[in-house]
Amino acid sequence: MLRHVFRKGAKPLWFMLTIIVLVVASVPATRAAEYWDNRTLGRHLTALAEQNPDVVRITDIARSIGKRRVWLVEAGKGAEQDRRTRPAMLVVAGIEGNDLIGSSVAALWIEQLIERDGNDTEVTRLLETTTIYVVPRLNPDATERFFAKPRRETSLNDKPVDEDHDGLVDEDGPEDLSGDGFITWMRIEDPEGEYILDPKDNRLLMKADHLKGEVGAWRYLTEGIDNDHDERWNEDGLGGVNFNRNFPHDYKFFASDAGVHQISEAETRALAEFVVEHPNIGIIVTYGAADNLSKTPKSGRPEGRRGPLTAIDEDDAGYYKAMGELYRETLGLGKELEGASSMGTFSDWMYYHRGRFSLAARAWSPGMAAALSEAAEKEDKKAEKEADENAEQPSEPQREKDKKGASKDGKENEDKRNEQERKELKWFDEHSPEAFIEWRPIEHPDFPKQRVEVGGYKPFTLTNPPAAMVEQIAAKHADFLSKAAQRLPRIGIRKIEARHLGRSVYEIEIQIENNGFLPTVLAQGQRTREVHPARLILKLDDECFLSGSRTTHLPTIRGSGGMVEQRFVIRPPGREGIDFEVVSMLAGRLEGTIDLPDVE
Repeated sequence: MLRHVFRKGAKPLWFMLTIIVLVVASVPATRAAEYWDNRTLGRHLTALAEQNPDVVRITDIARSIGKRRVWLVEAGKGAEQDRRTRPAMLVVAGIEGNDLIGSSVAALWIEQLIERDGNDTEVTRLLETTTIYVVPRLNPDATERFFAKPRRETSLNDKPVDEDHDGLVDEDGPEDLSGDGFITWMRIEDPEGEYILDPKDNRLLMKADHLKGEVGAWRYLTEGIDNDHDERWNEDGLGGVNFNRNFPHDYKFFASDAGVHQISEAETRALAEFVVEHPNIGIIVTYGAADNLSKTPKSGRPEGRRGPLTAIDEDDAGYYKAMGELYRETLGLGKELEGASSMGTFSDWMYYHRGRFSLAARAWSPGMAAALSEAAEKEDKKAEKEADENAEQPSEPQREKDKKGASKDGKENEDKRNEQERKELKWFDEHSPEAFIEWRPIEHPDFPKQRVEVGGYKPFTLTNPPAAMVEQIAAKHADFLSKAAQRLPRIGIRKIEARHLGRSVYEIEIQIENNGFLPTVLAQGQRTREVHPARLILKLDDECFLSGSRTTHLPTIRGSGGMVEQRFVIRPPGREGIDFEVVSMLAGRLEGTIDLPDVE
């Protein structure tokens, strides 16, 4: 740990804490070629650690039901003792298992940091002043289904569960009836069905609206047969537990995918123990289905004591709003998208129970892709319009007339159902047409006299982009992650002064500031008492203090230059200097020596 001596007349000094960065391996030549299975991911991580032993460390925190390793990467410079007390950020990806892109983002980000170390001063400083931990794939069992044949998408681990409560486990899963190597969808023509074909694109279905006089004509099921003959299809397949439903906050008891109790799985237990054992983690970014960055989450004051909190504290809302704006700006999103949450998520647990600044995002979605395409098209049209200086413009009265005419076209009453789904399918048609399998009829043993068609989106298509786009997408997320890490709270010293009052009595004035963006303790951290207040410690015997005490608990210091001042009157006989220490759970730790002025 670095030490500083504060002398009379010296300029104010502040101490930035040293950062560690967690690493996930990747090889530039194969970055965008394909998604990685867990074994390949592990090989890349290990190689990166071996090539950069002064920065990167790799271990595993758990083994899955399928005996697969759950990797943890830590990167950064300096001694282990220093790294454990610096401001830290945790990135967790692959928590639901069908999130391959999140794992790729985490891996590429760390590789990018390593590549830029020594060439980019901001990256080098980050690696020297913060600790970053990365769990790139918490649920490797579910991810392996992407690489299996037939390919089947799931967010559940391999733990056997009796989902239909018939005394049997995993007895009624899906089957590849079409033989194309993918578990897709079935649509069955049935007068008792809930769905109709989308009149604007009959590849899609939508629920019939009886208030509009619509009559359902189709059923919509995952591909397979009724193995246990209970007239339910594929309701009890392989697995398992969704890890992002298994954490204590707002846990949904008795839900089939939530586990037998909170933190019931080896992987979720290991992650929970890790964050408890590393209290310096101040920012968490979780990649998965939950999302509080695409849209600012709701906030409010808690009312009463019944039920779990579901809205962030009003005093914390501004930080979430600012980080969401930074996220959308970095990714190029021109507007907010729909956020998402559910019961028992890791990200909510870290905020509502642990009091940390907890962010969550989908690294990619068809809706995000469509929104980015729309934003790009608007920019192109705007540029074309500005470039065409000679284009004839209709008169103001004519433009007003056109607007009125457009309003009479009935667009206000246009059926908006499936509009987003059509936009997404259009995006796939233009960028990845193979992602959607055209519907084709099959003979189905459970529906011998009905029309049955198999098709729809391939597994993992709606949760992960085409592999060729991964590097471009990950690069933007990597930029955001680096910016997020730079917004951790960081304590420093703005001013320190010692004045001799006579008879070996001194007055000490210390101004402690927060050079980061976040406060030293969030409002929710104060409420849960899981984040301790910062402490100022003067290393003197108690009898030396005439005013003040050896240990002073500091109030919350807001970010962006927030400051608190402490004064002491002491009589330290025979001392030429006073050692001191400032300790913050999330903003780091610094120590130094205050030189006492000579007695005249």
